[in-house]
Amino acid sequence: MKSAFTKSRQLLFVAVILLVLILANGAFLWREVSRLQNDARIINYAGIMRGSIQRACNHELAGRRVDAVIGQVDALIASFENRDSGFEIKMFEERFFKELQELKAAWSLLKHQISAFRASHNDDSRQRVLVLAEQCWAASDRLVYTTQCASEAKLNVLEYVFILIILNAIAVLIIIDLVRSYVRQQLEFAAHHDQLTGALNRYSYTIALEREVKRSRRYGSPLSILLFDIDNFKAVNDTHGHKAGDSVLREVARIVSEQIRDSDFLCRVGGEEFVVIAVESDGKSGSAMAEKLRGLIQERNFKTTGRITVSFGVAELDADENSDSFFKRADAALYRAKQAGRNRVSCAGMKA
Repeated sequence: MKSAFTKSRQLLFVAVILLVLILANGAFLWREVSRLQNDARIINYAGIMRGSIQRACNHELAGRRVDAVIGQVDALIASFENRDSGFEIKMFEERFFKELQELKAAWSLLKHQISAFRASHNDDSRQRVLVLAEQCWAASDRLVYTTQCASEAKLNVLEYVFILIILNAIAVLIIIDLVRSYVRQQLEFAAHHDQLTGALNRYSYTIALEREVKRSRRYGSPLSILLFDIDNFKAVNDTHGHKAGDSVLREVARIVSEQIRDSDFLCRVGGEEFVVIAVESDGKSGSAMAEKLRGLIQERNFKTTGRITVSFGVAELDADENSDSFFKRADAALYRAKQAGRNRVSCAGMKA
């Protein structure tokens, strides 16, 4: 369970990181949307400036002075140059201000020519006003185009950011679902397994044995149980400590789990007492399996305690008995193995 919750915490940590990325991308998205709104204002101001230049020329050529309109164009150019609030541009900034300086220069010449036209009102001055006005209009168009390019570039970036946010959100939902599923599986595992050894616990042993007894009767297949415990386990705890005893229990369970078939069940039914439910195995096969396991455990040199031994009681299911009497016969066989000197296999109905 500890490793399960560790993995769950790791998955949740990844989910938190993704959530932080979503928030960061969201903040970036919000900022860029605000900048797009600013770009729209700049395009609007540039359009106003172009229209004001055109209006100033038309009115001046018609003999009407429009100093207020000329002042408006001057104010807009100054606001762009000073980067006043609402007049900032971040992308293509160098290109934008180059276009702005060209517009400013053309506008300065146009204003000078308008002043000259006011004094002379001749055709030559009129023509020069029209030529310079065309140059101003072209410069203002380039200014608008530069701002539009910046906006389009931002829109392309925002598309990728938005897609990234969606993908991150999907990943977070998937990870959260994985965490829930993983924790649920581990909780179910903990409810049916012994936390120390990973073997089925007493509750699951009872269910498994009842199920296999019914199946054996239904199909007429043999069924055996191998009841075993560690010899002198109390002395192991007293001499080496409970931590060493726990290590022995885990190692014994691991040895047995590696040797039994996938169809068999290893269960821990007491402190140092285990049961193997050997499906479709008669007493002879069960005894052979028990003898093999006993030998493997006897040969193992445990790191914390040295060599240990185990005793087995084996019973084959009789046709007319229930699971309780089945277990009692195996328990009686285990008792005989203990009485006979331990480190041996005893079969139900046989003398040790």
